[in-house]
Amino acid sequence: MEGFSGELSLGSPLAVKGGGTYCGAMDATAAHAFAMPKSAHRPTTAVEDTITLAAGVWLLTGTYVDGWAHNNLPDLETFLTPWHAILYSGFAACALWIAALTWRRHTPGTRWTTAIPAGYGAAAAGVILFLISGMADFAWHSVFGIEQGVKALFSPSHLGLATGGFLILGAPFSSAWLSPGRSWPRLIPAVVSAMLAGMVAAFILQEFAVFARHGLIQTYTSAAGGRAAVTVPTSSSIIVSLGSFFVSTAVLFAPVLLLSLRWRLHAAVPAAMALLPSVALQIMVALRDPWLIPAAVAGAVLVGALWAIVRPAPDRHARLITAMSLSPVLFWAPYFAGVALHDGALSFSPEIWGGTLAWTGLEMLALAALTLKGGHQAIASPSRRDSNP
Repeated sequence: MEGFSGELSLGSPLAVKGGGTYCGAMDATAAHAFAMPKSAHRPTTAVEDTITLAAGVWLLTGTYVDGWAHNNLPDLETFLTPWHAILYSGFAACALWIAALTWRRHTPGTRWTTAIPAGYGAAAAGVILFLISGMADFAWHSVFGIEQGVKALFSPSHLGLATGGFLILGAPFSSAWLSPGRSWPRLIPAVVSAMLAGMVAAFILQEFAVFARHGLIQTYTSAAGGRAAVTVPTSSSIIVSLGSFFVSTAVLFAPVLLLSLRWRLHAAVPAAMALLPSVALQIMVALRDPWLIPAAVAGAVLVGALWAIVRPAPDRHARLITAMSLSPVLFWAPYFAGVALHDGALSFSPEIWGGTLAWTGLEMLALAALTLKGGHQAIASPSRRDSNP
C-alpha cells in the first residue's frame, strides 16, 4: 500500500490520500524520519502490554487518590495511609510484572539487561527510581512531616516518584515506537500508555492545571458582608494564568503530538486524551468546580470534530500542524465561556483571553513545526509526500 507500512484491520484499508482516520498504519515517511535503531530485545505482545497498563492504572489510581488526600485532608500526619497502600501496591504490581517479563526472556549465560523487553528499559529504570524515591519519601515524611498543598509538589522524593511512574507507564508507548508496523487494534496500548504517562505529568504539575480550578483566570473583590464580585486582574495574575495555560497545553497535547508523528489517529483519540486527564484532575480536587466538566466535554468534542475534518497524518505536515495548533484553542475556549457563564463576567478583557487562546495555539504550532522540521531534515530519500494536501 503506497505511503503506509500496513493496513488497518477494521474491514477496509486506509485510502492512500489520507481518507482513513483510525490510529494504525504508520506513514513510511514518518517511519524513516523518526526511525530508531532496531532493538535486539524481544518485543512484548498485546496481552503483555495490556497487563502492564492494568498494573499502571492501579499505580495511577493510587497516585490520584493520594493527591486527593493531600488536597482535601488537612491533618495528614502519617506515611501509613490507605491511599499510600493503593499507590505502593500498584507499584509492586508494576515492578513484579516487569520483572516477570524480563525473567521469561532471559537466556542462561546472557546479561539480564538484554532480557528486558524492547521499549521497557526506561520502565525498568523507573522501577528502581520509584523504589529509591519511595524509601526516601518515608524518610522525608519522618523528618519533615506530611506536606500539604503546593509543598507536596516540590518534595524531591515526590518528584522522584512521579518520574519513576512516568517511565513505567510509558513502556507500552516506547515498545510500539520501536515497532512502527503495528496496526490497529495492536496500537491501543500505545495510545493508552501515552495518555497515562501524560496524566502523571498533569498530576505533578497540578498547580498549573487549568481544569483543577477556575481562579486562575478570575480575580475577585468583596465588600463587607457582600458577595464576591469579579474585578480587574493584576499583571502578575495574568502572567501566572498564561504560564498555567502553557503548562496545561503541553501536558495535554504533547502526548497527542508524539502519537500523531508516528501514526494516523482516530478523531476520538485526541479528544479523549484532552478530556480524561482534565476530568481526573477535577475529581482529585473533590469536584471543586464541577461545572468545569461540561466545559471540558465541549472542548473535547470540538477537538474531535477538528481532527475528523482536518484528518491529519504523519505524511500530511500542513494538516498535522493545523490540527495541533487549533486543538488547544478549541479546547480552552469552552473553559473561558464556562467561567464567564458561571460568574457572570470574566476578569480578563477580550485582548487577554483571546491572546491566551492564541498563545496556546502558537505553542503547539511551534512544537509541531520543530518536530516535523527535524524529521524532514532526517529524510534522505527525495520521494517525500510532505506537500500532499
